[in-house]
Amino acid sequence: MDTNGDTKMLLIKDLSSRLPYGVKVINTADGLNEICELDSIITSRKYKDKIFVSLTLPDDSVMTGIESIKPYLRPISSMTEEEMDALFDILYIDKEGKDDDWIKINDACGIAFFLPTGRYIEEIDKALNYLRSIHIDIVDLIKRGLALEAPVDMYN
Repeated sequence: MDTNGDTKMLLIKDLSSRLPYGVKVINTADGLNEICELDSIITSRKYKDKIFVSLTLPDDSVMTGIESIKPYLRPISSMTEEEMDALFDILYIDKEGKDDDWIKINDACGIAFFLPTGRYIEEIDKALNYLRSIHIDIVDLIKRGLALEAPVDMYN
């Protein structure tokens, strides 16, 4: 069971890994509901409960607490065939993935892909970075209520 601190750390870790990819968030501070791009995360080991984010707007930038934002992410089920093919190319597997060295990953919609076990750490890292770059929710932030499902054309 996630405590508030564990949940906040999960969100920080995920958002930090998405900074290079222009992840969009909704800023609900002061009832604004503005869609912004996440620019940076400001943390302190001494004051772990005080975490701020810098957000970019078309004509401005703003700083707010991390609790005032939710990222827009895509569920695995929204991946296109081209995106799945690119993922399989990164992992050097065919679409069947029948090798014993692969574990099957499913999402709630029943779409499956396979990830390598053990010996392919570099490929796993590349695959996870690819999924982050196309804004796929890889740690169930949407289901946990920490992210929103991105509208279909948000990242086109």
